[in-house]
Amino acid sequence: MINLLRADFYKLRRSKSFFICLGILAVIVIYIMIDFSSSAHIKEQFSPSNLHWIYMFFNEKSFFPYFVPLFQAIFTTMLITSEYNTGTIKDSVSLGFSRRKIYMSKLITVSIGSILMMLAAIFSIVITSIFVFGIYGSFSTYDLLLLLRMFLIQILLYTAYGSIFLMIAFLIKNIGGTMAFGIFFSLIIGSLGSLIGDGYLARILLFKNFSPTAVPHPQAVDLRIAIAVGLAYLILCSGIGGITFKKQDIK
Repeated sequence: MINLLRADFYKLRRSKSFFICLGILAVIVIYIMIDFSSSAHIKEQFSPSNLHWIYMFFNEKSFFPYFVPLFQAIFTTMLITSEYNTGTIKDSVSLGFSRRKIYMSKLITVSIGSILMMLAAIFSIVITSIFVFGIYGSFSTYDLLLLLRMFLIQILLYTAYGSIFLMIAFLIKNIGGTMAFGIFFSLIIGSLGSLIGDGYLARILLFKNFSPTAVPHPQAVDLRIAIAVGLAYLILCSGIGGITFKKQDIK
C-alpha cells in the first residue's frame, strides 16, 4: 500500500492538469477579492475580519461549492483515465497489488489533491484580503479552532465529492466520457441545489451541506447531517467504484 501511495503521489506531483487547476482556482479567488476592493469602505459588512472571508468563500451561494467540484472532476479524470490509456493501472495489477488497495490508493490521492486545492484557495483568500483591505478585525485562538472545525467538515464533503468523480472515472474509463460526465454533474448539481430549496430533504445532496456548516457557529443538527451525508456518499461511491474495478477486465 505504501508503494502504491508513493507512486500515486508522484503522479499527482507530476500532473500538469492538477497544477493548472490550482493556478486557475487561485486566480479566480484573487480576481473576486480584488473585485470587492470597490466596496472596501463597507468591508466589515462583508466580513468582520480577514479570517471571515474564508467562511464567505465556502458558502454554497458564493464560490467554493461551484468551482472546486469542477476542478476536482477535471484533475481526477486526467489522473485516472491516463492510467487506463497508458496501461499503468494494468501494470499495478500485474505486479500483484490487490485491486482494493489500488482503488484505496487512488481515493487517498484524490482526497489529498482536493485538500491541497482548498488550502491553496484559502492561502489566496488570506493573502489577497490583506493586500486589498489590509489587516483588520481581530480573532482569537478560539476563532481559529472554529475555523479548523469548519475546514474539517468541508474536507469530508469535498472528499465525498472526490469519491463520486473517482467512481465515475473507474466506471467510464475513457477521458472524453468521464470529463463530460464529471463537468456536467458538477454544474447541474449546483443548479439543482438552487431549485429545490433549503429543507432537510434537500440535504441529501452534498451541495446543500456546505452553507449550513460554513459558519463559525453552525447548528449541531447541521453538523450531524453534513457528517452523515458526507460519510454516506464516501462509503457508497467507494464501494461501487471498488466493486466495479474488482470485476473489470483490464486490457
